[in-house]
Amino acid sequence: MIVFWIIAFILVAAYILWIGVFYSGWISIPEYSVSGVKKAPVSVIIPVRNEQHNIGRILNDLVQQDYPNDMFEIIVIDDHSTDHTFEAVSVYKNGKVTVRYIRLEEDTQGKKQALFRGVNESNYPVILTTDADCRIGSRWIMAMVDCFHNSKADLVAGPVLLHGDKGFFCKFQQLEMLSLTGSAAGAIKTGNPVMCSAANLGFRKSAYLEARNARYDRVTSGDDVFLLLSLHKTGKHKIVYLKNTSSCVSAKAQASLSGFVNQRRRWASKSRYYFTRASVFTAMLVFFINMYAIFCLFAGLITPAFLSISLFIFIGKSLIDFPFLYSLTGFFRKRKLLYYFPAIQFLYFFYISFTVISAFTNNFEWKGRTLKN
Repeated sequence: MIVFWIIAFILVAAYILWIGVFYSGWISIPEYSVSGVKKAPVSVIIPVRNEQHNIGRILNDLVQQDYPNDMFEIIVIDDHSTDHTFEAVSVYKNGKVTVRYIRLEEDTQGKKQALFRGVNESNYPVILTTDADCRIGSRWIMAMVDCFHNSKADLVAGPVLLHGDKGFFCKFQQLEMLSLTGSAAGAIKTGNPVMCSAANLGFRKSAYLEARNARYDRVTSGDDVFLLLSLHKTGKHKIVYLKNTSSCVSAKAQASLSGFVNQRRRWASKSRYYFTRASVFTAMLVFFINMYAIFCLFAGLITPAFLSISLFIFIGKSLIDFPFLYSLTGFFRKRKLLYYFPAIQFLYFFYISFTVISAFTNNFEWKGRTLKN
């Protein structure tokens, strides 16, 4: 039994120390103050597939930005939609803001290819990306451009939050996304970037074209994280996190369990292609500590002593997870989500273990396509 306790101590200690690094990175980032003085032309790229019910909302948010209409363009890249996405975009094509709609060629598909096409078609040196099912505030472009100007960064990552109904399932997703947002920010601040989200991302066109690696085009997910890791690996590109509520992007939480599982499996499937020490270590540590807790929990049904180990892991993880989430929920004014922390922390053991194993053993559905790992 002593061996199992030693393993638990090692995992918990490593987890507390590593997540503690992200936590310290997060709290050391000062809240960014947007001056709005500097204006520069930017291209906003939105890859879409079957988004007729969502694209109108994000376009409406964009055309109402507190930013000069002639200083940005919107490029919608359609990845072979089979619905009425084109008609939904056409409503905005004759407005004050330039809205361009481009279809991918027949022999090309996937979000990565859509983004690549959009970058090549863009007219401006700074690119912002978001998703069709997101919502943004009126100062989003201003905040991102201001950060680019003042930081001289090559990539700027911003926060992504979730919105949805008031049920427990939605709260679970919201709290998880907060933890991912904080970890992404803290990791970038400490110089060990591990993740970012294309739902709220900006980069210089020149840096993207330089760092783009065709090797990862075959990977279904990861148009954002592989760009981040590639830029970091060169050692010459500046990466910053924009900690500012004006820069938040809100995405809709998954309404169904199947949709949630498919999305998370898609996210997890890219972890096998991580190529930096920080990203590999983070993925392995999170998986193994959660999997070990599940192992001890079930082993406790036969040998009760294992239940103590599982409880130890639960408490050990919570010692760093709770204060981290306390800081995050305070900054984003989501403190009430912490009422769900104990239940979510327990369910997280099962969720992570199942998602990772499933992502490596099964295909998944996305936008009407069956995708392979």
